[in-house]
Amino acid sequence: MRNLLLATCLFSLSVPAMASCDDLKAQIDAKLQAKGVKSYTLDIVPVAQAAAAPVAASGAAAATPAKETAGKVVGTCEGDTKQIIYKRN
Repeated sequence: MRNLLLATCLFSLSVPAMASCDDLKAQIDAKLQAKGVKSYTLDIVPVAQAAAAPVAASGAAAATPAKETAGKVVGTCEGDTKQIIYKRN
């Protein structure tokens, strides 16, 4: 009985960490619109691609990937494997 209770508690705590990227993006989008923010984009990128942006911005790699991922990380999803990047237009 204790094992079942423990497993249930652990599962309920892990569900938000595995949040769907689309759901989280929709929540962030709703909050930005409620604050009156206009002209922005929210992109979902893999963590490896987002982490490569500072290297690319320093000139060590091609500038194109840095331009695609330059922005502020406003959320992570799918078990911290993807990030949601906010960019002003």
